[in-house]
Formats: sequence, C-alpha cells, structure tokens
Amino acid sequence: MEEALLNFARQIAAEAGKILLSGFRSKDTVISYKSRTDLLTNIDTSSEEFLVSRISDAFPDHAIVAEEGSNKEASGEFIWYIDPLDGTNNFAHGIPQFCVSIGVLSRAAGKVVAGAVYNPCLDEMFTARRGHGAFLNGKRIRVSILDDIGVCLIATGFPYKKDDMKTNNSREFSLFLPRIQGIRRMGSAAVDLCYVACGRFDGYWEGWLNPWDMAAGSLIVQEAGGTVTRYNGAAFDPTRPEIVASNGLIHAQMTEILSL
Repeated sequence: MEEALLNFARQIAAEAGKILLSGFRSKDTVISYKSRTDLLTNIDTSSEEFLVSRISDAFPDHAIVAEEGSNKEASGEFIWYIDPLDGTNNFAHGIPQFCVSIGVLSRAAGKVVAGAVYNPCLDEMFTARRGHGAFLNGKRIRVSILDDIGVCLIATGFPYKKDDMKTNNSREFSLFLPRIQGIRRMGSAAVDLCYVACGRFDGYWEGWLNPWDMAAGSLIVQEAGGTVTRYNGAAFDPTRPEIVASNGLIHAQMTEILSL
C-alpha cells in the first residue's frame, strides 16, 4: 500500500509542478496577502484544488490537511499533508526556488510513511518510503559525512510574524552564526530538508512550521540516513511546530546550540 501511495504522490506532485510553472513569472498570476509578510497567489489555490481533487478521487477514505484550507475529514488510516506551493514568497518575486510537498502519515504507525517533494524549476523530484531509502530523480541519496559543525553549511528560515524578537528566530540565528561555516535561507522548508537529505546542507532548523511544511521532507531526511528531532532532541512530531534535521553526526551539536 505504501508503495502505491508514494507512486501516486510522485505522479500528482509532478503534475502540480506543471501548474506552478504555468503561473511562474506570468502577468496572469494574482497575488494577495494573508498578512503583510504572508502571500497567497491564485496558483497556490489552483495547485491545491488539483491535488485535493486527485487524492479524494483515488483515496476517498483518506484525510487531507492542506495549507490553503482545503481540508477533508475522513476515518481511514492515512492523512495527506499537502503544501501546494512551498516558497510562495519566492514564487511571487520570480525566484526559482519553490516546490510541491506531499507527505502521507499512517495513523496506525503514527509516522510519515511516504513523501514526495518536487521543485519544478530544477526538475528535481525527491521521494522516500519508510524503510526503503530516499531518492532524487530515482537515484539513491545520502546525507553528508561532516562531523564538525564548525565547517558545516546550515539552513534555516523565519516565521511570517517577525516583529516579536523572542520568537522570530533571530536569537537562534545569532547563536549559530559564529559557530558554523555558513547559513543559508532558501525560503522553502521542504526544499531545505531535501537539501539536507542529499548532502547539500549539513543541517537545518526552524520553528513555527506546519505539518505540510515538514511531513514529506522529514521522512526524506530520515531515509537518507539523517536525524530529525524537535529542538530539545525529543522525537519529531509533524504536528509540533519545530524541527532540527541533520546528517546525524552534528545533531547533538545543533541541539546543544539551540539549548543555550
């Protein structure tokens, strides 16, 4: 069953990617504002409507939790966490760094069991099925092998609500900055996680996230040999709004910094 779920997620992620590209840098794309810092486009909505429709038709007893509110209650074993366009701010500004993210959680297992993240601009499809490894365009991927955080490249992101200095990640950012080689802020949590999985980044942390931001990417990191937890090192839970992901070798160093 899980293999079928992954194959379906991969297929519809690729199709949704075409929807994103059709509106990228297009004069017909309409931008609105949930808040001053949180954008929404008609392409987010079109992608979500497509994904929810396809999943509902194929798996009518599965629940769906989607970023733009197209949620569906159902009593079946699986919950689909959907981000139809992760990196909307990048998309709206014409920056080619965004993706479709689809994660499937098993209620019985209490874990994400399948995930697909697709960046249509680079034609990069990251996939994973629990217990069967992680892949980029069908080729196996692994996390990096650096064990000294001082020479590592780490990624992070910032919440939409930036006016509260206690919760806007500026404190954590300032703690990491002098202790590592460099920091990147790509603007898509799902892409950041996939970049940890394939060794482009050595680690990533971020708070104030939602399940659809993390579900697929967290599994891809784990299946690539990495480690995913909460800030304090506790077991990762996609319904809790924080994540630390790493190659495993620097994980304790990351959680130690976050505890300062």
